[in-house]
Amino acid sequence: MMEEDAISSLSIRLKISLTVWDFVLPVTPSVPAVIGISDTVIEDRFGVEHGSNEWFELLDQHFKWLLQYRISPYFCRWGNGMRVLTYTSPWPADHPKSDEYFSDPRLAAYAVPNGPIVPCGDTAKDYLRREVEILKTKNHWRKAYFYLWDEPLNIEQYTSLRRMASDIHAYAPDARILTTYYCGPSDAPLSTNNFEAFLKVPAFLRPHTQIYCTSEWVIGNREDLAKDIIAEIQTENGEEWWTYVCLGPGDPHPNWHLGMRGTQHRAVMWRVWKEGGTGFLYWGANCYEKATVPSAEIKFRRGLPPGDGVLFYPGQVFSSSQQPVASLRLERLLSGLQDIEYLKLYASRYGRDESLNLLEKTGMYLGPERYTSEHRPIDVMRGEVYRTCQS
Repeated sequence: MMEEDAISSLSIRLKISLTVWDFVLPVTPSVPAVIGISDTVIEDRFGVEHGSNEWFELLDQHFKWLLQYRISPYFCRWGNGMRVLTYTSPWPADHPKSDEYFSDPRLAAYAVPNGPIVPCGDTAKDYLRREVEILKTKNHWRKAYFYLWDEPLNIEQYTSLRRMASDIHAYAPDARILTTYYCGPSDAPLSTNNFEAFLKVPAFLRPHTQIYCTSEWVIGNREDLAKDIIAEIQTENGEEWWTYVCLGPGDPHPNWHLGMRGTQHRAVMWRVWKEGGTGFLYWGANCYEKATVPSAEIKFRRGLPPGDGVLFYPGQVFSSSQQPVASLRLERLLSGLQDIEYLKLYASRYGRDESLNLLEKTGMYLGPERYTSEHRPIDVMRGEVYRTCQS
């Protein structure tokens, strides 16, 4: 409760109608949604030193709080040229807390760092080798991925990424490397046509990437292009196609910018399901402008659409609460992930094509520019899944 609520005499009564569908969604999300949390933003705003006890406590609080939204959080620290250090657990692999994190059934995927998170005296390669040797003996190793570079743009960056991936695969040939991209190397085009060059990135990166994570901006309103992308992915060899949104795409396409409609936020996940992606990445959930006190006013970063990179707020901004506060967009992300579970259940009974037909015949989602602005089609979809799939 906010402090001003405690002294208010205002009383409001609302009549609501609630429908409860009598089945349980799976604990582990069917589609991993990995979402970044900037550790430097936490350090600056809360005034904690990297690697201190207070730092570990804050990261632990954020991780546990975000799990309830069916997302798989990872912490991140940006380097030069969009190189990024990502990790889900701030503790080393042999620490009990890491095993607790990675074994949690609510976590669908976890990021493994390719170097020390907190200085420990080891070289990056020694640290990496030890972490991988421990993790690959665990049952949860199948959840692991390495996210090394964000949107490489030129041959130098692609070469660095390939070298880093080779180091990891030397210790664990089955390790999954995730790479986000929206183009091939600009200084050595893979084709004279931009989209053709984009399509050739998997062949260019193979075998140094296993999860090819592409921007929805590239597809635009051409959903048929998703089939061309998937055709380049060797799923029979364990490769996956994930997607992401960030700066774009813009209105009317699904994204999480402020000012977009509620169903537009929720449709981000509907789009993932329809296009056939098997995972989703979002670059940041707490990437507001730098502040040095927890209660400082939230300011969105200049140069980004309002709301981009921000899905929750520090509780201290609004009250004395220490708990983060979810944005409506984060709540709608949760709803979208739950919708995927309904569609997956329906597909398990009647096939994927029928689940896509259900999206269309209810009017819920037909494409990135054609989806419902009302909630009734969503209720109809969920009701149909319950009616036909209850056991």
